[in-house]
Amino acid sequence: MKILLIVVSSLFILGCSQEKQEKQKSEQNVQKQVVQQVKEQKVVSEAVKAPEQKEKKREDEVAKTPVVEVAKVKTEVVAKEVAVIEKAEVDGAKIFVKCAGCHGKNGEKKALGKSQVIEGWDETKVANAIHGYKDGSYGGAMKALMKGQVSNLSDDEVNAVAKYISKL
Repeated sequence: MKILLIVVSSLFILGCSQEKQEKQKSEQNVQKQVVQQVKEQKVVSEAVKAPEQKEKKREDEVAKTPVVEVAKVKTEVVAKEVAVIEKAEVDGAKIFVKCAGCHGKNGEKKALGKSQVIEGWDETKVANAIHGYKDGSYGGAMKALMKGQVSNLSDDEVNAVAKYISKL
């Protein structure tokens, strides 16, 4: 009985190994065929691409000139748009919104009960006060607080908010 089992298992193992070998040979044949097909396609595609590449080079050379001209025009347009934006009038009312929290909607309050009422100030007085807060040369008890509020304002923004406050 043992001998019979050994013979059967040996035949099974031999049979499986032969199947693996046949399978490997089959896979190798398929790989060789695929490689051959790829090589054939490459040769054909190179023959087709040669005239196409020459045509493409000509198209690229022709296309370069208009692209450069378009880029110049586009740059000029963008530069003009930037100039218009830079010249756009700054809205003092929008800037004053953050001031109104302490000074009141119309500048009628003493900010935090310590500052002067800014309603009725002329444009020059407001601008000088804001610039003074920015450089630290103006203000009393609220000097430090106001410096933080106005330090990021540009000259155009200072002038715009000063103009707005003067009209309150």
